[in-house]
Amino acid sequence: MINLAGSSYDYGNVLFAVLQECEHQRRGLLPIEAEARLREIAKKKLSDIRVSYEEIGGAPGYWRTLEKEVLETALPQYIPAAIEQTRLEKTSYGLWRQGDPVARTVFGLLGLLIGSLVIAAPFIPLWENAFAFLLAAGGLLYPEIRKGFCDNRHSRLLNRLIVEAEAYQKNERIHYVSEAQLEEELAELDRTAKKGPQREGERDGNVVRHPGGRGRER
Repeated sequence: MINLAGSSYDYGNVLFAVLQECEHQRRGLLPIEAEARLREIAKKKLSDIRVSYEEIGGAPGYWRTLEKEVLETALPQYIPAAIEQTRLEKTSYGLWRQGDPVARTVFGLLGLLIGSLVIAAPFIPLWENAFAFLLAAGGLLYPEIRKGFCDNRHSRLLNRLIVEAEAYQKNERIHYVSEAQLEEELAELDRTAKKGPQREGERDGNVVRHPGGRGRER
């Protein structure tokens, strides 16, 4: 796992870019297609990043390991949470009447009622009457509290995935690598550099390719 392309291509940074692209598009996906489409979005973003990675001489072996980490470790944890977060957002977080003013009033009254019962209960040592009004205020703000809780939970998951990817790469750096493995990866990098990208007009078999897709026999 030799990253010769710089810190921009560390696990955490690449995963951040992939998850950011998935988050940007997930809200427009239908539940039935969400899992497959999120995987397609992630693969497309990885493919775009790989182009620039190879242009500056990145090692193929490192990229294969990075790609596997993103697709097989991070995405299986992210996709179910992303689908659930999208469902919550589209259903107003499961709030009764979508948390409209009537719902807020009812939540506030319920908070006031519960607070009054708690204060009146002889077996609960509360002497502050303001407790009931605090619960009433909490009821009025319940839609915002629930939304904030759900959004924060999803954000924590995204941050955890990125931190875990960074920690995994850092731990891998201290693992022993044999000289043969090192030479093999450097040789593969050298072969890739010598091969280079295919250019316009480059020979393809016995046909020279030109712009427009036409070929001329040699």
